Amino acid sequence: MKWFILSFMSVLLLSCQGKASSGTDGDKQVSVPDTVLAYKYKESGNKKDDAGDKNGAIEDYSKAISINPNYVAAYYNRAIVKSSMGDKKGAIEDYSKAIELDPQKSGAYSGRGNAKSFLGDKKGGITDLTKAIELTPQDIDAYINRAIMKYEIGDIEGELSDYRLAIKIGKPNANLYNNLGRALYDLERFKESAEAYGEGIKHFPKDYRLYYGRGLARQRTGDKRGACEDWMKSSELGCVQANILLPLCDEYMKERTDSLKRQNEGKEQLE
Repeated sequence: MKWFILSFMSVLLLSCQGKASSGTDGDKQVSVPDTVLAYKYKESGNKKDDAGDKNGAIEDYSKAISINPNYVAAYYNRAIVKSSMGDKKGAIEDYSKAIELDPQKSGAYSGRGNAKSFLGDKKGGITDLTKAIELTPQDIDAYINRAIMKYEIGDIEGELSDYRLAIKIGKPNANLYNNLGRALYDLERFKESAEAYGEGIKHFPKDYRLYYGRGLARQRTGDKRGACEDWMKSSELGCVQANILLPLCDEYMKERTDSLKRQNEGKEQLE
């Protein structure tokens, strides 16, 4: 059986956005009673969304906006709910309005960027996420989502850079190490790929994806023994794909046994 390589895709990860409960809550020209009423509708919308009543939440956010047309939090929260319901165009409109009213609202740029990407506008999504990162440099999800978009347009080097930045500034994340290893593998930098997976294994020794990926990278460097060890560990942890590769390890073990046998026979002849 010949050695072969199974291609594998990165695991993508989309960020979760929290609803705004404060911030720019209204136009100063709105009367105090109306401001309070708009706030109540916005909070009611938050509760309905938390309870799973998406339509009810949108209705309440819309009421808040009708009372106070400059209510940033209401536009932002309505955008999140619309996006979760699949209305990406409606979400983009609301995120854009929130940005118009509050250009420093990084979450609105992230949300709009993700919605644009979903609709196929990868470059627009990257532009918005870059702005979000500029405003909030510690936003790990923004780096991850921008990296995924770069991958989708073929910018593997840019993807690689974003994963490394996210790893540098954030807490250890198994998905990040997995995606970093895969990006390096795609660039045929197999030794670095194996090292990236190995670094992830130090933090997440029970993640079968990391062993599986490192096995693929090791196989490409000629380290058949290391590849087999990783695939066996990955299989032990529950990876179905690794099971497919295990017959290659049987062949490797047979080749190794035959090689040792020939070496021993050669020594005996010399004696």
